Amino acid sequence: MQEWIGTWGASPAAPVHFVPLEIMAAPAPVQGTIRHRVRVSAGGSRVRLRLSNETGDRPLLIGGTSVGLAGEAAEVRSGTLHRVIFGGRSAIAIIAGAAAVSDPVDLAVANLSELVVSVYLPQHIVASPSEGVHQAILAAGRDAVLEEAWHDAAPLAVRPLVTAISVQPLRPTRVIVALGDSVTDGGAVDAKEGRSWTDILASRLEARAGAAAYAVVNAGIGGNRLIGQLIGPPALMRLDRDVFATPGVTDLIVLEGINDIGVGGRTIEGVTYPMIVFDELVAAYLQIIERAHERGVKVIGGTLLPFRDAFFFSDEKERTRQSINAWIRNGGAFDGVIDFDAVVRGPGDSSALRPEFDTGDHLHPNHAAYRTMGEAVDLSLFDH
Repeated sequence: MQEWIGTWGASPAAPVHFVPLEIMAAPAPVQGTIRHRVRVSAGGSRVRLRLSNETGDRPLLIGGTSVGLAGEAAEVRSGTLHRVIFGGRSAIAIIAGAAAVSDPVDLAVANLSELVVSVYLPQHIVASPSEGVHQAILAAGRDAVLEEAWHDAAPLAVRPLVTAISVQPLRPTRVIVALGDSVTDGGAVDAKEGRSWTDILASRLEARAGAAAYAVVNAGIGGNRLIGQLIGPPALMRLDRDVFATPGVTDLIVLEGINDIGVGGRTIEGVTYPMIVFDELVAAYLQIIERAHERGVKVIGGTLLPFRDAFFFSDEKERTRQSINAWIRNGGAFDGVIDFDAVVRGPGDSSALRPEFDTGDHLHPNHAAYRTMGEAVDLSLFDH
């Protein structure tokens, strides 16, 4: 039996200041207790948390951490709240560039259930804002990790300091990691169904009859790229941290590259990004595949979604996207393919999202699109 498996993730990314305020709030100092409600994929008999300071430039002081089963809203179900310790200590300092994995917590977790995780910050930090994907609440200025219900909290949209949750599984479990950008990180799916197409996939896999169980870990970062820096380390750089460090990983889905294509020729904060050509993206995909195969991990490629009329669209970039998608489908490099493009593109214009799937920015899929994407995955891809 596997000792630990990954069941949930939120890849760390440093704060950025160039995103328009109508999309994402500016980074700002926070101090107090931050509480997130998260939906795991696979359940287990015990849990452990991973806290990250991997994007920090100074030690991160943690005054306390807790986890419990979710009740109403951001409340913890009565009797399930547990203090989380690290090497026997509740207060720790995580050095810059490092992460900390907790001691096991005796908390039984069901498949597709929700947890509430709370982290107390005794000193101000600049948290990384979220595009509305990772909604939290803040009990400002105080340690509230052991309070089941809060009555003085304010909403907060930041990426979680808890970047991974693992469980001790009750039966053999395949662990699927989805590496991507905002299309994977999500945000358009109703909270009860999760935050992305990955949660729709997890629900479908959980409903399968059979001896195997499945976990789906979301390793998306909004604004991320395969090769170059934008938001978060590029996929080639964070592959070890966000994919191969996931306990029990067996399968990798790659849906990334549209930001590499899109930012080409644009100037952001004084940096002009070069146009990305077909061969550069293919070389990046091949490196991901080779590094995964070294570890016995199966790699599934996802075709890039259409983006006509998005802020960084051009006909030249669309030709690159079409060429990349043709290679993903027919190049034979991936162990399997999920043709996301085919199920969300317009019937009369393959370069655009279907109108009923468009959030309005012509780039990001909405709730209906995420459901369609999650339902488009051939579950036999994970039968090996």
